[in-house]
Amino acid sequence: MAIKFTAERKKLLSLIMPALSASSNKSTLPALEGLLFNLKGDELSVCGYDLEKGIKTADTVSGESDGAVILNANKIASIIRNFPDCDITFEADEKNMVRIQGARSDFSIHGLSSDAFPNLPELSGDKSFSISQKIFKDIISTTYFAVAQTDARPILTGELFKINKDKLTVVALDNYRMALREESAAVSSEEEELSFIVPGKNIYEFSKLLSDEEKPVKAELTKKHIILSVGNIIFFSRLLEGEFFDYKKAIPSQNKIFARIETYSFIESVERASLLLDDKLVTPLKCNFVGNTLNVSCSTQYGRVDDNISIEKDGDDIEIGFNNRYLLDALKACRDELITVSLSSPLMSMVIKPAVKKEGSDYLYLVLPMRLKD
Repeated sequence: MAIKFTAERKKLLSLIMPALSASSNKSTLPALEGLLFNLKGDELSVCGYDLEKGIKTADTVSGESDGAVILNANKIASIIRNFPDCDITFEADEKNMVRIQGARSDFSIHGLSSDAFPNLPELSGDKSFSISQKIFKDIISTTYFAVAQTDARPILTGELFKINKDKLTVVALDNYRMALREESAAVSSEEEELSFIVPGKNIYEFSKLLSDEEKPVKAELTKKHIILSVGNIIFFSRLLEGEFFDYKKAIPSQNKIFARIETYSFIESVERASLLLDDKLVTPLKCNFVGNTLNVSCSTQYGRVDDNISIEKDGDDIEIGFNNRYLLDALKACRDELITVSLSSPLMSMVIKPAVKKEGSDYLYLVLPMRLKD
């Protein structure tokens, strides 16, 4: 179908780049590796869709002939990026050969018929809520690390979202750690309660499109999809079906050892001790809580390291081992200068929480220990 329009390079990039992240890189179907350009009057929409997630953008251009065409996502993004700042004209013929002209450059590239693009899900739902971009982005950045990266238990590759009036709870967990965020007065919704599970990789891709502004993200839910809108961007993803793990049962309730620690000091200590670790071998970091000192150590084929930081501890001394990466992921997600860690035994999860709880905002991280050799 013939299509012809003219638009500024910057405007085209603002439409193409968000949609690019929703196109497939490894599909056997060329259409899924492409972006659908659709012009109606002066409105141009650009859509990428890999059957799991999709992004659709729209803006006004100088339209001359309505139509639609699919262009390879990576190629068209590279071409438009490398134009100078200028007006760019797209013109496709009936055989989907697309001519792209701007400044003193002239490209002709092969497109695909728009009929080859997969049907999109319904982009409106009967249940909805809204949340600020800033809060939503921060929640994802501080929980995504705990999403399972393998599909041995597919439900754990998602993040659980629970809405109770204006309170939002988000949980991610795999077999080794858990991340929980709670935000009160964060959500505006007509629904009393909502619960759904979004694939972690999909919601993480959406979070990259958000700014640190307070402007709201509008969310709509269907039975099988979530549709998220911000500015001129519409993001949609399938939902995961099934029961999420009962995360409350994973939180230890009998911990009797508590340590108050400077977050950055703990991070630096773990990073220093990790310098002698070999990524190919799973060697635990030893964390020895003795008196008001935390000793972080490890011994590998490269040598041995002992690193000490000051803490404030209540309870018995304890030595416990951790995977250094899992521990660092949780510590770097903390948003407070001081944290409290609680423990009960070398075989039970360590709980990480803010030392001073903020009104309306809370988080909790669990890290499962590694067994230390005698």
